[in-house]
Amino acid sequence: MRNTLQHQNRLLIPGPVSLSDVIRPVMLDDHSAGEPEMIEALRAARRYLTELARAEGWGTTIPFPGSATYANEAVIRTFVPNDGRLLVHSNGAYGDWLITMCRRMEMPHVVLRTPPTRPPTSAEFRKALALDSQITHVMMVHVETSSGLLNPIEMVADLCSTYHKGLLVDAVASFGALPIDMKELNIQALVLSSNKCIEGPPGLAWVICDRAALECCEGNARSLSLDLWDQDRSVDRTGCFRFTPPTHSIRGAYAALELHRAEGGSAARLRRYHVNRRRLVNDMRNLGFQTLLADAHAAPIVATFYDPNDEHYDFGRMYDGLASQGLIIVPGRLAVPGTFRIGCIGALTEDSMSNAVGAIRDVLHDMGVQRFGAGPAALGAM
Repeated sequence: MRNTLQHQNRLLIPGPVSLSDVIRPVMLDDHSAGEPEMIEALRAARRYLTELARAEGWGTTIPFPGSATYANEAVIRTFVPNDGRLLVHSNGAYGDWLITMCRRMEMPHVVLRTPPTRPPTSAEFRKALALDSQITHVMMVHVETSSGLLNPIEMVADLCSTYHKGLLVDAVASFGALPIDMKELNIQALVLSSNKCIEGPPGLAWVICDRAALECCEGNARSLSLDLWDQDRSVDRTGCFRFTPPTHSIRGAYAALELHRAEGGSAARLRRYHVNRRRLVNDMRNLGFQTLLADAHAAPIVATFYDPNDEHYDFGRMYDGLASQGLIIVPGRLAVPGTFRIGCIGALTEDSMSNAVGAIRDVLHDMGVQRFGAGPAALGAM
């Protein structure tokens, strides 16, 4: 397919991500949601995502307009019953978003907060579950994007099975790369985005559900637009959304999923991300930077570095210097102050990461930065 757009910026962030040149042109034409081509694209996308989750014959994939934050709120509203209580785990900014959602919707919940530089332990979860017998569901973020920390959904799934709790997972920054077997882990609902590791455009989210668990959720949502049960019935019956869908994003998402399949699926994408992160982290460490996380705890989605301990360093000036070269980073939502993040996902390669590190080095040298390492206070918190 001929590329009709000139791509200027390279997004070095964990979302939205840089898109392949194949995807942008398919979003240029206008389409009705009811066209047979659109209905079939949506059905094919649902089938492929269900396959990626190892949920064939067991689960259903529900498209949802908006960012994955909308879908997370829909999952909480739909799956936690009116007399239920949710245990929310947080070790970063995106876990905190789940807590904020519960507070805003007055959802009964308890919080398990653990440090932002390591995964939670089984003992911490067991203690939280034992303290409150009214907990019906557990929700956690698989990859905490504010740091890059990989959380152990397999361990939590085992505990949910032992304690007879429903498990809800924010897999926004992991699905499409990291392996997830929903049926084996008995995850009731999993949230992902068409962006992130799927490498499609933002504006469309997906929820993959245990169909039997979803069937028990009629009337739970207490919201018209955030009712996953009703959305699933409508898409199954008509092939269309209940309300006006993001048609251009659907076209882009379908093209992205075709590229995902052609690349070799989640395993191939994970290999590329591992190569990207390894190159990025090795080159940054060679300059003297320290990473927030130990490599054993880090997912290959985003790498977080401590700010240089140099009086000439200023994040705003570094941002401007990189942006002038078409390289975009953002402070974003950080798990730990005094850090910054570089994304490893999207249409990026090992060469992309090497070029980014070279640009960071040059910009900081132009600023007069001589010390790239973290200060004693930051290192003491590692």
